[in-house]
Amino acid sequence: MPKHAKVSAILASMLVTTLVAGCGGTGNGQNGTSEAGKSEKTGTTTNEPAEVLFYSHSGLAPEQFNTRYGNKLREKFPNYTIQYIHRSGTGTGIAEMVTAKAQFDIYFANVGSFENEAIQYGLQSDMTELIKKHQVDLGRIDPSIISGVQSSPHGLYALPIHTDTMALYYNKDLFDKFGVEYPKNGMTWDELYALSKRLTRKDGDTKYIGYAPFSTYMFYMNPYSIPVVDEKTEQPTINKDNRWRSFYQKLLIEPTEMQEVKEYLSSLKTNKSHIVNAFMKDRSTAMLAYVSALAPTWPNEMKAFNWDWVSVPTLKEQPGIGVQPYTAYFGITNISKNKDAAMEVLKYMVSDEFQLSLAKQGYMPVVQSKDVKQALGQETAFKDKNWQALFYNKMAPVPVKGIYENRIVGVYNGLAEQAMLGTLDLNTALRQSEETAMIRLDEWKR
Repeated sequence: MPKHAKVSAILASMLVTTLVAGCGGTGNGQNGTSEAGKSEKTGTTTNEPAEVLFYSHSGLAPEQFNTRYGNKLREKFPNYTIQYIHRSGTGTGIAEMVTAKAQFDIYFANVGSFENEAIQYGLQSDMTELIKKHQVDLGRIDPSIISGVQSSPHGLYALPIHTDTMALYYNKDLFDKFGVEYPKNGMTWDELYALSKRLTRKDGDTKYIGYAPFSTYMFYMNPYSIPVVDEKTEQPTINKDNRWRSFYQKLLIEPTEMQEVKEYLSSLKTNKSHIVNAFMKDRSTAMLAYVSALAPTWPNEMKAFNWDWVSVPTLKEQPGIGVQPYTAYFGITNISKNKDAAMEVLKYMVSDEFQLSLAKQGYMPVVQSKDVKQALGQETAFKDKNWQALFYNKMAPVPVKGIYENRIVGVYNGLAEQAMLGTLDLNTALRQSEETAMIRLDEWKR
């Protein structure tokens, strides 16, 4: 069987499953539409049957898609068939989908991944005219969240639907055990490191550390807003932009200066574990700076111990400025057969009604509505947590993201780990990162 035929067969099977899942929609279609079934002011009918097909390379499970997005969309658009292609093995990876000329209307992925996938394969489309036609009010969206995609040379290829920031998680039981005061909103990184030293100790046979960085998200969301690759020259910035030196020193090297922390990180590497497990499962790390989606993503693990969070620390020279948002982008593809219907769906996804649904589930909204923000996390198992800490800081600006973003972060991150462990000095880490990145970029461009 030809390759494209195999892919088509897989897709057909998957879509039947998705259609069955979608048959339970009971919406009456009255939310936000006129009696004639037209989207307000645009004249675009939503009563006419249409298929809107979602796809993501992320591998998001169908039940997660339905809970987060699909069920609410089917309720709103009873005449639309909302389908989702789940990447689940051979034939459904993005390269295979493109080769097979599979059709889907909306592609979604996190910032960085979207550019690395959709733009790399030429799937993106500039939605500017569709946004005007359907009168989507972008002014309702937080400027710090949408500015990155608005400044792209590829046009307005996606809309932000929900976002994420870092929070400083802390294990209240460990703080209580050692009689140390809890972290607070508005701390600087220097204050965090001082607090960390008070919690780094040995108690009986157990070693504890106060804090150690999770470097991957630090690169993606760096508070200096440094682009990973220069968009114009397509060259790595790691050894050219001096802000990287400050980034390494302040956010990666200083928090791991204590020998106890280096040894702890080395043991995690040996055991093929990582700092998230050390905090969430082993509970031998008192504090963790990580994306807020950890709680709704791993509810059972997070329900098993006594934790809370405060705002992510800030740089002394950038008071009140946190990290870059880590945003989920949804864009209409240039292969979509139902662009108007797809835009009506996206328009609804940035409405207060849909944003409220996401917020209650624990996903940070992109709109500026205070009422929507106040609802964050209120239908999760953690509604008593300090959710408003996620809005304490302003978000750092998002630089233009290129198609090599994710892959180059992987290069930088590998050598950063050695710098944290002290096996590479800073100058060597920066130089080798640049050299390796340039080799990889040359390979990818061929």
